[in-house]
Amino acid sequence: MNEFPSGPRVSRWEGIRVYLLGLALVGAIPLVLLNIYRVTERHREQEQDERNETMNLARGIAARLDERVRTVEALLLGVSATVRPFEAGRAWNDSLLRRVAAASGNRFTSIAVLDSQGTVVGSSVTGSRLQLAPGSYAGRGYFQVAKRTRGFVVGEARRSQVLPDSNWIVVLALALTDQRNRFLGTVSTSVRLDSITELAESSSRLGETPVITVIDTSGVVLSRSADAEKYIGRKRFQSGFPVDTQGTETFTGLDGVARVTSFTHAVAAPWQVNVGVPVATLAAESRRTQLQDLALLFMAAGLTSLVAYAVGQRITRPIEALAEDARALARGAVATRARASGPREVRLLSDAFNQMAETVERRNASLADSERRYRMLFDSNPLPMWAWDANSMQLTAVNEASIEKYGYRREEFLARRIVDLIAPGEMERFTAARLPFAEARQSAGLWMHRKASGELMEMEVITTSSRRLGRDSWLSVGIDVTARRAAERALAVSEEQLRQSQKMEAIGAFAGGISHDFNNLLTGMLGYCDLALSELPANSSAHDDVTEVRALAMRGAELTRQILAVSRKQVVQPALLNPNDVLRGLDRLLRRLIGEHIDLHTTLSEGVDAIHADAGQLEQVMLNLCANARDAMPHGGTLRIETARATTESVVAHGLEADTSWMMIAVTDTGEGMPEDVRLRVFEPFFTTKDRGKGTGLGLALAYAMVDQSGGTIRVESTVGQGTTFRLFFPVAEGLVPQEAPEFAADVQSDGTETILLAEDEESVRAVAAAALERHGYRVLVAPDGEAALSLAQSFPHTIDLLLTDAIMPRMNGRELAEHLRALRPTIRVLFASGYTDDVSLLQGIRTDELSFLQKPFTAVDLVRRVRSVLDEPTRVS
Repeated sequence: MNEFPSGPRVSRWEGIRVYLLGLALVGAIPLVLLNIYRVTERHREQEQDERNETMNLARGIAARLDERVRTVEALLLGVSATVRPFEAGRAWNDSLLRRVAAASGNRFTSIAVLDSQGTVVGSSVTGSRLQLAPGSYAGRGYFQVAKRTRGFVVGEARRSQVLPDSNWIVVLALALTDQRNRFLGTVSTSVRLDSITELAESSSRLGETPVITVIDTSGVVLSRSADAEKYIGRKRFQSGFPVDTQGTETFTGLDGVARVTSFTHAVAAPWQVNVGVPVATLAAESRRTQLQDLALLFMAAGLTSLVAYAVGQRITRPIEALAEDARALARGAVATRARASGPREVRLLSDAFNQMAETVERRNASLADSERRYRMLFDSNPLPMWAWDANSMQLTAVNEASIEKYGYRREEFLARRIVDLIAPGEMERFTAARLPFAEARQSAGLWMHRKASGELMEMEVITTSSRRLGRDSWLSVGIDVTARRAAERALAVSEEQLRQSQKMEAIGAFAGGISHDFNNLLTGMLGYCDLALSELPANSSAHDDVTEVRALAMRGAELTRQILAVSRKQVVQPALLNPNDVLRGLDRLLRRLIGEHIDLHTTLSEGVDAIHADAGQLEQVMLNLCANARDAMPHGGTLRIETARATTESVVAHGLEADTSWMMIAVTDTGEGMPEDVRLRVFEPFFTTKDRGKGTGLGLALAYAMVDQSGGTIRVESTVGQGTTFRLFFPVAEGLVPQEAPEFAADVQSDGTETILLAEDEESVRAVAAAALERHGYRVLVAPDGEAALSLAQSFPHTIDLLLTDAIMPRMNGRELAEHLRALRPTIRVLFASGYTDDVSLLQGIRTDELSFLQKPFTAVDLVRRVRSVLDEPTRVS
């Protein structure tokens, strides 16, 4: 069954077709209309034939102009191969050009050669008509274009300075170049415009009616078939014309006559050819017939209008009533129904209208229900959602999650624009990323948003386009990723720290091995120097020389200690210390180091806790950082040093262990700053941005290694042009008791009579150590390695008081040797010596209260003092 009633049935003879048939019969004027159509078509065909004829004529003239120009170009190209574009070749050029001009039948006013400066160096014209000042042609337009393009140039129309009657000419020029395409000059010829006029006149095939005109790019008339002398040189167009187009248009000429003009352009030259036929001559014959037919047409139209009015009244009245019903429906009166009346078609339209009204009523109810469901889904979504106008960016809807997340009341939210939610620093990026509205467009990105309280949060926003809100709108949903992004940044910091540690470990393995051998050499040098100095008179020149050698060896030892510190293979002596005390002690030294042109501001927090670190290393780190800050501020600035307990936010931001308490030392300068690529490499050993010879590249690497050895870490932040901040983080030493380090008196008695077992694989160190000890009264048993030392101890019948052994030896190292000797001789004391020592390998298996260590390189004085100190140490009871 049909859902809607079909309405009353009406007779087919009461329809609009019957009324239209009557109108057609009354307005019996098809013959008049056919006659008008025939006359109109004939007129149009005649006009089209005229247009085609003028266009063909224009194209033919353009082709002849192209032929003329290409002939000139070929002539100049042939001449360019033999001319000599310089003053010395003038006689040759004059003779050559006169022969060429004569051979061409003197079709050209002149042929000339210009050098690269625009000076005439050859001409086909005899006499002094071209003898202008040197370089006088350099400013000509065709010369500048040929110089720039290195090709063939068609110049603009101008008055001739060579011809006696100052006729209008066009200069055609060809650039002269060498094999390297360097500009040498031009060879050119002048073409009289009246010769072009003759060409145009000879091409006319339409009698005297058409007017043929040739125009250049600036709108200047070059040729005209009528009144040529009057119009050549005048501007046809004041603002130029499209010389690269062709067609037929109606123009008013310089003589005030309107013509149907066909125009086309030449290929070889920037010229336009116009062929115009007066408009008045095209329609004279057909106009009379048209006037007669138009009179009949008006009579028939009047009669038809009377009949159409009567019929229209019968049709339009019910349609107007139907239109009023439609307007009522549009105003929201969905219960409106049309009343059927009028012709059959109108009543059918009324029925269709009523069906549409019922459909609209049902769909409105469905849309209202859909709106309720949409509002429920929108408001109940746990993620912030908002809609905003694509043009004004005004917020038009927000859900409850947005209100809770951002802290605005709904009225405040809807009074804002989308840009009010974005952090100020993001505005430039938002403006650049904003796209014009388009259906089915979606985008996603990370944006820094601002709450009502001013707090910033990082939101991942997904936006899609929609027209369902009655306008061009964007619908956005946001996810707060602030915590996730902070965790990602902390992970990136940790990864960077791991990579730096791996670099330091690799460099440490390499540097440590070299330092081991180098320290052995330095130990031998220092020992022999001390032995020699003890024998030489203090006032001898040899004593001074040996002293100088010893000083150089000490400098080498200092360099070795720096390399060991960078590689983290140096044995440190950490102690419980307060960083504030270290910085107070360095204050005067730092001020001298940075100079008076830099202001030093120190802020020491009273709440700073003690740390477990080597005081000397901490001082060295601060000196290195301040020296770098000084170099970054050559024209002065401010250096700030502060200590504080690290906050939780700072610990998380820098990727540190959250369950550890940290103490921070910050060094900030207002210097030049560092770009990102330099910042990432700043702790690499031997990397430096200073000039050669002004930096070793070890300062910051040494600082990184020293802080790392104390269990801490360094972070650096820098902005180019604003400055740099280094932050040193140390774990707080909680529950540690400071221990007093043993001090060696300057006047300690170093001599003795005890027996010492010396195990050293380096011959020079072994020899100098044995000699130094023996000179101070000790009995020395010498072994080249651990196995030999163990064998010697087993066979020696008397007491051995001390084992002096190198920590690193082949086959059996010092620790293993000490363990074996402890088993054989429990009372023996042990003194380790090494130039390359890892704390773990040294301490493994040995109690720290039994440990004594002598760092290589050492002097003879250091050796005997340390031996004496170990021997005199009270025996400890376990």
